Order: sequence, then C-alpha cells, then structure tokens
Amino acid sequence: MRYLTIQRNKSFVACLMKVKVYIEDPNSSEIKIQGVSCRKIGELKNGEQQTFMIGDEKLRIYVIADKLSKNYCCDFYEVPEGAENIFLSGACKYNPLNGNAFRFDGIPTEEMKYRRKKGRKNGIKVFIVALVIGIIIGLVTSLAPLFITPDAKEFTKNGISITLNEHFIEESYDDFDAVYNSGSITVFMRSEKFGGDKEFAAMTPDEYCDTLIEINEINASVKHKDGLTYYEYSFLSDQSINCRCLCFVYKTSDSFWLIQFAVEESDYSLYEEDIFTYAKSVKFENFEI
Repeated sequence: MRYLTIQRNKSFVACLMKVKVYIEDPNSSEIKIQGVSCRKIGELKNGEQQTFMIGDEKLRIYVIADKLSKNYCCDFYEVPEGAENIFLSGACKYNPLNGNAFRFDGIPTEEMKYRRKKGRKNGIKVFIVALVIGIIIGLVTSLAPLFITPDAKEFTKNGISITLNEHFIEESYDDFDAVYNSGSITVFMRSEKFGGDKEFAAMTPDEYCDTLIEINEINASVKHKDGLTYYEYSFLSDQSINCRCLCFVYKTSDSFWLIQFAVEESDYSLYEEDIFTYAKSVKFENFEI
C-alpha cells in the first residue's frame, strides 16, 4: 500500500464547491466515470489537502464536481504501478462550457488531452440544451397568460359593485371611493352627491360628462355605447407613458358616479372589449342606475 496526497490549490473559481475524489476500482458498482468503474475516497474543499491510502497497482484517480456532470466536468490522472507515495495538485479552472472543471497540474498526457476535449464538447451540448430549455420555459411563462383566461371576481365597496377578474387587487388613493389595479388596467371610482342641489340633481349623465370635460379642459366629447355614457381622452403619465382613459358616468338616486379605466395607449386595443364588459357589470346597492 502507499499514500496518495492531493492538494487542491486555492482559487476563486468554484471556491464554494467541494470536488469529489474517486479511485478506479473494477469491483465497484458505485459509479462509472468515462466508462471506468470507480469508488469514492473523499472530497476536497477549496485550498484543502488530503492524503488517501491506495494500492500498488496501476490505477486512475478521478476528480469530479457531481454525478450529473461526471463525464464532462472532470479530470483524471493515471497513477503508475509501484510502491512510491504519490503527490498530485490541481485546481478548478474557469470555463463555463465544462462546468469549471478541476484540472490536475503538469503536462497532460495525450489521453488526458483527448478526454478534456471530449468533455468540453459534451459540456457545450449540455449548455446548448439547457439554454434551449431555458428559452422555452421563458416563452411559456411569458405567453401562458395570453391563453389563460382569469376567473371573474366581483369587488364591492361603498355601495358599488363591479365584476373584474382575479388579477385585480384593491388599492387606496385619496379622493377616490375605490381603486382596483391589475397591472395593466387601473380602475378609479369616485362619487359626487347631489347634496340637496336640485339643479345638479336634474342634470343628465350627458350634461355631467360635458361639465367634467369643460372643467378639466379635456379634448373629448360625450359618447354612447352598449347603453353606457362615457368620454375618453389620452394623457401622459408621471412616468412619461402615453395612456388612454375611458370615463363612464352613472347616475343614481343621490349621486353621480365617475368610473375611469386607465390603460397604456399601446395596450388599449387588447383591453378595450374587457373595459366595456367591466363597465356594464357595475351595480349599485339598493337601487338601479
């Protein structure tokens, strides 16, 4: 028997990972590395040195990262037959295409060169497959929401209900009775009570729209669709994003309600139909519009 000492030189490459040391053993069924039956004799941390007892016969020493990458993220050294103790050293070398594999120091033999080259080719194949899988997963994740219809969800607050979908969450803003946001559409709800003002109470939804347009100096006009009264205009957000706002007016027994749907201008065509569906779902507590 003799001693095998392996020094793993300190390096920033794969510094947090332990490498696994295997020895050739024809009688072992533990693992095969590059077609050679082996058994594990230890692990090496970055900068660590360890000594192992080995036989006098000719054999190979393998250093790998893990079992999954054992055939390309690895290196071997062939120990000659004899009784002399052996000292080997090496370190992990930066190369993402072979998983930053461990490399023994010294001049490699022709077979070591061949195995390293073959391992690099296998590593490239694994890298390409992983890249393709990553792209596919990314595409599926990005496109899936376009084909999955979220469930409808009713929101009720301050006597008004609206059916949106489960992507919306409630937010809080000053001067609004309710605000809901899906990340693509923001819904702002605000009421204005008549307060005993008979002239105000006598206004029609069209007249109320005209008043809001005039007061806010908006370039818009009153429109009607699907029994709804509304106006729309474009504006530039605080983040300098072009947006479209559809403002629907409802009249109840004691108030006017303004329900605004804000969406990015570039997305408007995607959500126009949804916005009108949401606007038609509005209900008021205890009385009809």
